[in-house]
Amino acid sequence: GNHMTIRFSTGTRNGLAGSLGLQGMFNKFYMNVYSGAQPASADAAATGTLLGTVSLSSGALTKETRATGTITITGATGGTINTITVGGLNIIPDGALTVSGDTTSTLASKLCDAINRNGIMEATVNAAVVTITGRPGTGVTTAAVTGSLTTATATYGSGAMASGVAPVNALIFDVPALGVIAKPASAIWSMAGLAIGTAGWFRVRRAQDTGTAASSTESRIDGAIATSGAQLNVGSLTVSAGAPFVVTSFTVTLPKA
Repeated sequence: GNHMTIRFSTGTRNGLAGSLGLQGMFNKFYMNVYSGAQPASADAAATGTLLGTVSLSSGALTKETRATGTITITGATGGTINTITVGGLNIIPDGALTVSGDTTSTLASKLCDAINRNGIMEATVNAAVVTITGRPGTGVTTAAVTGSLTTATATYGSGAMASGVAPVNALIFDVPALGVIAKPASAIWSMAGLAIGTAGWFRVRRAQDTGTAASSTESRIDGAIATSGAQLNVGSLTVSAGAPFVVTSFTVTLPKA
């Protein structure tokens, strides 16, 4: 049946296995509506015709850019990374990192992992440089970035988070209940049709991902659209150019077994 067609991408599964969770991973998300049958995997390129992108009350979407900061490990022969703070909040609160003969790149990788494990910020690493971003939905922040290290040394780019753009009219899920996340009852999720067609499937995506190309890292949820009994239900499957297309209900249920 339709309820079996929910598909999580590899990025979504990794986010669930890590510290993000569905509600956090898709805070201020986007939803594309396509014609035809959904692809076999949410990692696959989109199929069918893009009929529109659902937003809050069909409002114009401003794509979120999450502010970023950097931590560059400049020396790493011994010692500890005691704290890394953003706006005074320690983002590695589960304990200092011991540096045991590490190269700058190895220590940067350890720090990246610790930041992601704690889940206050997200981090990526490239050689000795750790780039941190706020979680999805955080948009603009100018919080100061600094740290406390013993023996090992680091620099902090401009010393602050920068370059964020706040999301506008993107979607959020309601608080989870009984393993289900859903459209908030009071929210209007809708779009003006881009093209004429019959809605067949949707792709939930994050701001940085158009949802179009194949990806083994982007967080996505794919599923079926129907008038009832699907993840996404609507009054009519017909999409017309410029006409409103309104989501009646949307739910994602996590399995018990």
